[in-house]
Amino acid sequence: MDDLGIKQDFLQVHCDSMSAIYLAKNQVYHARSKHIGVKYQFVRDVLKDGDIEMKKIHTKDNPASILTKVVPSVKFNHCKNLLQILPVS
Repeated sequence: MDDLGIKQDFLQVHCDSMSAIYLAKNQVYHARSKHIGVKYQFVRDVLKDGDIEMKKIHTKDNPASILTKVVPSVKFNHCKNLLQILPVS
């Protein structure tokens, strides 16, 4: 972003999974998380350094749904509006 002339102190990541947020912020041993490789632990370091901030977003307001799952047309249009995608004229 610096190359584009946009100054930002940190990157804000929205996530609709509280489990993912808790796991990223606090490493606790759990049978389901033991498979996470060491190379992915850098996320915790970046969070600790303050370069990334994770925030909770409600599933219905998560524009990433349009890219990750099949959505009905009403949800598709809602996601397009959240992403500020305009029709081509």
